[in-house]
Amino acid sequence: MRHYRTDSPEAAARIVAACLLSDGHVGIDELEALHRMGMEQRLTMNRGQLLTVIQQMREDLTTSAYLNWGDACRFDPAVIYHLGHDVRDWRLRREILALCEEGARADGHLSEGEAGFIRVLRNIWRSPHEHGLAHARPTLRVMQPSTA
Repeated sequence: MRHYRTDSPEAAARIVAACLLSDGHVGIDELEALHRMGMEQRLTMNRGQLLTVIQQMREDLTTSAYLNWGDACRFDPAVIYHLGHDVRDWRLRREILALCEEGARADGHLSEGEAGFIRVLRNIWRSPHEHGLAHARPTLRVMQPSTA
């Protein structure tokens, strides 16, 4: 599989592309939903550039050891882990998840492959930041000596 620079628009777009491809195809409804969600601003990438990344992803998948396209669309969690770790910026991760969810639901059906992809990606990226704990400070309790 190709390597993209960490936190690059291509690395981010590849995750969105993989999510959308996890049901076997990317439709016009999904592309339109990404456009409505502001994909160009969120990923600093236009539709043409996204389509190039999608094509490259398809090429990478079909030149792997897969026997047919249907098998290629079933992403192993290890592949999702690899893709997920190419994006380390938390803001960009949130943008990617929002785009994946919106794109996956755009055709009116969230496939098992898309839902599984998003679930695995969320688990990979789980952190205290997502749960509002990033700003929590440990408390120090001062115990008064017992006067008993």
